[in-house]
Amino acid sequence: MLQFTWPAVALALVLPWLAARLLPPAAPLAAPLRVPFFPAAHRWQGAAEGGRLRVRSVLALAAWALLVAAACRPQWIGELVGVPSSGRSLLLALDLSGSIRDISLGAESGPEVLRRTAREFIAGRAGDRVGLVVFGSRAHVQAPPSHDLPALAALVEESFIGLAGEGTALGDAIALGVARLRAMPREQRVLVLLTDGSSTEGVMKVPEAAQLAQHHGVRVHAIGLGEPRSNAKASPGEGLDEPALKQIAALTGGLYFRAGDAGALARIYETLGRHEPARTDTRHYRPAVELYVWPLALAALLALAALAAAWRREHA
Repeated sequence: MLQFTWPAVALALVLPWLAARLLPPAAPLAAPLRVPFFPAAHRWQGAAEGGRLRVRSVLALAAWALLVAAACRPQWIGELVGVPSSGRSLLLALDLSGSIRDISLGAESGPEVLRRTAREFIAGRAGDRVGLVVFGSRAHVQAPPSHDLPALAALVEESFIGLAGEGTALGDAIALGVARLRAMPREQRVLVLLTDGSSTEGVMKVPEAAQLAQHHGVRVHAIGLGEPRSNAKASPGEGLDEPALKQIAALTGGLYFRAGDAGALARIYETLGRHEPARTDTRHYRPAVELYVWPLALAALLALAALAAAWRREHA
């Protein structure tokens, strides 16, 4: 529908009429020349120029009306459009270390399980801003939190084992996630770890990183991949370090899950959905298209036409 943002400006339409009624006539520029036959000459001039004078007046008044219409700021208001409201700011930390190659889940290899799990998690976060951190020997922000979930899923698909090195800097990944999330509102700070939990490298130790996350109010949910370590004396990088992941989740108020099979993954998504529900609220607005340029352009054309008519009169 058509709408005028500033309709009160339309009062300016009467300004030419007020000027003609209230302002005194312009004084002659020189002493008038007295002509005995002036009445007859006036009639001749009126017969020749009356039509042209009316045309110029109509053009000038039409141009003024269009200028006033443009000043009223006409807009075309469209239909209601729904926009998802801003939800949580989540970071998904993806373990791309070499130890992921040793994991298998049924017929799927470790990298396949990792990518599929990440894609399915991202697909269920409509309404949230989701970012991606990848880590191996080093941790990197692959994508900052955004609503562009298809692009994020494409980045996950393009990721490969060893992208950030062969080691596992789990503590650095948590610390990097905290650094990215601490500027967000406290209730929106969520980090989801998808890892085998065996930290072998990095500047920051895992317990220190967990305490840092707790201090900044970042909830860390950990999803463990692979088989747990068979004994406490296993060397770093051998098997899933469940105690470390459980400690991280408990300290930060998050949850720990073990992705043992496809059914376990489904239960993980369901539980995470209850604890960190995606925001699906929708705000509505009506898009507005500015139309003032059209009456403004028409007014300019009419003004040029009036000026051209006056010029022709002077040089006729």
